[in-house]
Amino acid sequence: MNEELVKQVEDLGLSNKEARVYLANLMLGPSGVQQIAEAAGIKRVTTYVILESLVGLGLVSQTTHAKKTLFNAEDPQHLSRLLEKREEALKEQKQNLSELLPDIKKLKSLSKDVPAVKFYEGAESMMTIYKSLPLVFKKYNVKESFGISNLDQLYASFPEIKDAQANPSRVDAKVKSRFIYTTKEGPIIKESDSVAIRESRFVPLDKFPFNCDIGIVGDFISVMSLETPRPMGITIESAALAKGFKAVFELAWEGAEKYDKENKSK
Repeated sequence: MNEELVKQVEDLGLSNKEARVYLANLMLGPSGVQQIAEAAGIKRVTTYVILESLVGLGLVSQTTHAKKTLFNAEDPQHLSRLLEKREEALKEQKQNLSELLPDIKKLKSLSKDVPAVKFYEGAESMMTIYKSLPLVFKKYNVKESFGISNLDQLYASFPEIKDAQANPSRVDAKVKSRFIYTTKEGPIIKESDSVAIRESRFVPLDKFPFNCDIGIVGDFISVMSLETPRPMGITIESAALAKGFKAVFELAWEGAEKYDKENKSK
């Protein structure tokens, strides 16, 4: 038997044995179970069961001649019924899905209070966090972000931020920023605040030796330790935790105002 042909008929939706029995019957014409079984290479009892199944699919008919039951494979054109059956099944599955979706969405809403936490390690992983921000801006329809950074480490890890004196993706998205930073260079980015859609406050490195970068964007929190040789980070998506981090930021923002006024007076 042509195995390639068996495989092609199988792909229409029949089992391997069903395809073999159908093709054997098609080649033999009206035949008894024993003849079809021998041509298909399948046991007689199994062949009979398969023929009954094919009759149910409308691919084989049966007649009685001289008190003997004969099976006759229908024209191959009838194989299209298999595809029609699959289309009907797919249509039913789609309908079942549409009815099921509301219940599935309820499950999703129930899990909103469970923080989605991801851990990252290595320079490439830090870049993954950074590159994800445009999607976060869009997801939460963010109007303002909040950050605390060691600018020396941030610039070393992300040269494009140093070149632009801001996060380019944030500026492109027209998301405002409040930013607390420290650096051995002193208060160096105040002049670019207007262009960067940002309000920044510098705090001295000797008093606040940050060794990480913290970002709060909507319900998305990122914490990155950018120290070499093993930078690492964590991201958390949680409305409750983001609210808590935002409160801590506001506390730090008020505290940083003291140093901001000192810098302005110099």
